[in-house]
Amino acid sequence: MIAVYEFLGDEPIEDVITCLHFKVDKVVYFGYHSTIQKRKTVTEAFLKKYCGVQTVQFHELSRKDLQSTLKTMRAEIRHEKSLGGKTYFDITGGEDLILVAFGMLSQEFDTPMHLFDIPADRLIELDAGAKTNISRDVPAQRVELNLERLIELRGGVINWDLHKELKEDDPDFAEDAGKIWRIAKENWDFWNPLSGLLREHLLPDINLRVERSTPEVIRILRESKNRLDSPEQLGRLLDLLAAEGLVENVVHTQERFGFKYKSEAVKQCLWDGGSILELYTYVNEKDKYDDCKVGIHLDWDGVIHSQPGMDVLNEIDVLALKGNVPVFMSCKSGRMDGKKALSSLYELETVARRFGGKYAKKILISAQPIESVYLERATEMDIEVR
Repeated sequence: MIAVYEFLGDEPIEDVITCLHFKVDKVVYFGYHSTIQKRKTVTEAFLKKYCGVQTVQFHELSRKDLQSTLKTMRAEIRHEKSLGGKTYFDITGGEDLILVAFGMLSQEFDTPMHLFDIPADRLIELDAGAKTNISRDVPAQRVELNLERLIELRGGVINWDLHKELKEDDPDFAEDAGKIWRIAKENWDFWNPLSGLLREHLLPDINLRVERSTPEVIRILRESKNRLDSPEQLGRLLDLLAAEGLVENVVHTQERFGFKYKSEAVKQCLWDGGSILELYTYVNEKDKYDDCKVGIHLDWDGVIHSQPGMDVLNEIDVLALKGNVPVFMSCKSGRMDGKKALSSLYELETVARRFGGKYAKKILISAQPIESVYLERATEMDIEVR
């Protein structure tokens, strides 16, 4: 029996990191009442489901009484030793009182200690020359984290029913996304009106071809009452798209308007005007990470309810994972005035803290300028702004 003893904290990755790397039979957590109540069910389920751990135990400790802490820990370790089990101490993320207790008990029971550098995913053994250590005497394993497991470990769940599978796995769309982005960023004032017009009024046939009379298009533009109010402006945008090969066979004369979408993927992207920044970001970022998704909806309590309105959800535009470190990217294409900029920062901070914890990286990507005062606030919140 291989048993690992460690402190149960508020950072879930610290609680399971040893079992992601080594084949452990039993994990015994020492922790405080509130943390055990909050983390017990999810932690035990994760270890048994993904890491092959057979037994998981939780023992409450005093926050202030070292002797009481030592008594509880000593009794449990002594019991395991009496059964002939091999014991190891993981002190990753441990608090001061627990670290003192582990240090004292390590000497008393001649038990090696280790910890992990989470961002570097590196084992640090603290018993040079010890008779036993975990890297030498315990079979190694590699339980890979992905985004779904990461969110599950933190007590949430990805709602795949709401996921936009919009072109994220289409290699042919990567180049098109860049082309659409370059046109969109130079025409923001007209971009959302163009998307609405295409989606609601200029519907294509089964061959992705759009045909309308010019008088009909003029009527639609006038009734829409937005910035895109002239056939000349619409024709200019279609010509820009055609120059990049995104639409074909463009016609805009006094008699008729017509064009054909290059592909279904391009059509969907042009229909969803607000998605191009996040799609462009995804296309350019995904190869840097072990796992990366666009348009992820995160459910807070880990239970998808069938009744509408029962779930608390956050959407993160691009969510990525490199090793043990999640990266939360929020993409904003609208004007970033005071309230908008501040709410965007706090929204990103909230979702990253809930589902990423202290190791998460946070990136705000804005198509519009952000005032210096909000850039300073972003720096204070450890949010990178691009």
